[in-house]
Amino acid sequence: MNSIVNFLLLCIPARIAIALTSQYIPDKYLKAYGIMLLLIGLSFIYLFITNKRLDSPEAGGKTWWAHFRIIIGALYIIAAIYTFQGKRNLIWIPLAIDIVFGIIIFSIKHLNNCNF
Repeated sequence: MNSIVNFLLLCIPARIAIALTSQYIPDKYLKAYGIMLLLIGLSFIYLFITNKRLDSPEAGGKTWWAHFRIIIGALYIIAAIYTFQGKRNLIWIPLAIDIVFGIIIFSIKHLNNCNF
């Protein structure tokens, strides 16, 4: 149950905040925001390639979403690219896809008790 609470009260709100930030951050901080998105994306890709951190305590000890990290990482990198290109009107799209994707895989995992 704790992993469900963590996801709903920490993970999803944090991702929503990251997505909303793209629309409200002042232009002078946009490059730093893009670097942050790029680092998040690269971190997901690194963890995917190296199979690291497979025992996340916030998820009850098992990182069941590990094989989805490549998708999540790619979405953050796409958002970073849009940021560096100054396409503020597009940055939120891959971040919103990440949120929806996360909710879908979480729901499938926990409602159907699937073994991803």
